[in-house]
Amino acid sequence: METGPLFLMPFSKKNIQDQELSIQIFKDGFSFCTSNTRSFFNFNNLRIEQGDNFQRLLESHSFLGYKKIKGIHFNTSATFVPSSLYSPVQKETYLHYNVALEERWSIVENQTQDDQIKILYAVDGQIEATLKHYFKGISFTHYAQILYDLSSSLTNFEDSVVMNIHMLDDQFDVLVFKDEQLLLYNTYPYKNEPGFLYFVLAVAEELSLPPEAYTIVFFGKFSRYKKYYTALANYHEKIKFSDQNELVTFDEKEHPAPYFLNLYQ
Repeated sequence: METGPLFLMPFSKKNIQDQELSIQIFKDGFSFCTSNTRSFFNFNNLRIEQGDNFQRLLESHSFLGYKKIKGIHFNTSATFVPSSLYSPVQKETYLHYNVALEERWSIVENQTQDDQIKILYAVDGQIEATLKHYFKGISFTHYAQILYDLSSSLTNFEDSVVMNIHMLDDQFDVLVFKDEQLLLYNTYPYKNEPGFLYFVLAVAEELSLPPEAYTIVFFGKFSRYKKYYTALANYHEKIKFSDQNELVTFDEKEHPAPYFLNLYQ
């Protein structure tokens, strides 16, 4: 596994500052992240819905006093469509391949910072309405858009092809760029090292990438994923990490997406 400087410029990552609150919505729960608090709440114990229980949570942690609030959706998959090919009337068709729309859900479309990609995803209208009720200035995005915007800004690699990997506890995202052009985006499930390796190596094979032709960059470096880094190093030499070379050991074990614990984008 290669070490040393990753690139001339790091990800343009904006860490959470004072008076900023990131509300992250997952399939099984939600997280409130501030500059000094990172709390995860399971939906089995508490729901995002108007009522005394949710109100008490917000008041007990003083969350209502924050000035900048960002809601980030992790609970549904995103679909990427090149802007040059995008047709608004086909929104449901694009999304149909990844997500089955449920009642009260709607489709949101976002534009990447470089205007190259339309990002579509489904949102639970009740959850967003509840958060807008308590946080008047809240804005929303999908975590895949943040990953794309961070990845697309990087061009200072020896290799023109870069495979960016974002690890979550039960799935991982892959974004492959050649210079500034996206070649592939997808999300894959995994349970163990063989399952993880299968999909990573399958992506390289699909794109006809020999090992020496591309660099793999992980978003962050976390102790809970150490065995996956080690397993991949047996098959690929050019592996780097986006933020630091040391493992982050205190990474809030209940939070399923540790890279976003201190991210406000």
